[in-house]
Amino acid sequence: MNRTFSVLFVLALTAVAAFSASCGKAEEEPAAKPAEAPPVDISALPEYLRYPDATAAERMEVNTEDSKGTSWLLVSADSRARIEEWYRASVEKNGWVKDPDGGKVGMLEYVNPRKTETLKMLIYEKDGKTNISFTYGIKP
Repeated sequence: MNRTFSVLFVLALTAVAAFSASCGKAEEEPAAKPAEAPPVDISALPEYLRYPDATAAERMEVNTEDSKGTSWLLVSADSRARIEEWYRASVEKNGWVKDPDGGKVGMLEYVNPRKTETLKMLIYEKDGKTNISFTYGIKP
């Protein structure tokens, strides 16, 4: 029994020593923050689809069997209603009409007069800002 007690005592003492060695130490500094991502290039986006004072946050190429396109995410401090009205006026001024094949709830869907370009857009508020998420597609 003395031997069992001695082994347990040594194990307990080792555990206490290991625990106390880590107490009181400053936490390790977090790794350096990653460098900021380069700005999103919007040069391929037609001027009339660039909402004023919005910041481009993401850009992703999207291709289907019948079209090529780009999905964009822009962020603005403006209200959802103001942004929706600006896009309606901007695309309609450039001859676009509501997509007759559209109809998804909450989505703005437009097509150009020749039906060779499409715009499918969601505008929603998140984290105190308004996100403008859309896909601009071109049919060859």
